[in-house]
Amino acid sequence: MSELDKRIEEALSEEDCELMQHFDEQGIYAQWFSIYKGRQAWTAIIATIAMLMVFALAAYCAWKFFGAENNIQEIKWGAATWFLMTMIAFMKVWFWMRTESNRVIREVKRLELQIARLSR
Repeated sequence: MSELDKRIEEALSEEDCELMQHFDEQGIYAQWFSIYKGRQAWTAIIATIAMLMVFALAAYCAWKFFGAENNIQEIKWGAATWFLMTMIAFMKVWFWMRTESNRVIREVKRLELQIARLSR
């Protein structure tokens, strides 16, 4: 904690401190599960379901790849597996971007709260 943070904390009332704790920095799991809250939670739920379905399909394609009888089948199943795993990677990047945007929004709200309290 920096010196500025300590001075701000000392200047706040007890009620303000409780409110600031609500906006305190979250751990990685809390940030991840915060994606499933709010007005756009439905997009995360749909993306999670889609990601699970794509993973199941990729696992099936990988299973068929290892059981292929000739090179042409191996190439087809291998390409399908690669494509589906790439889709999963893109979905995971989307989740991390949502997590980061939620973290930034949380910090902006925290700053807004500090400014509003100091302007009284």
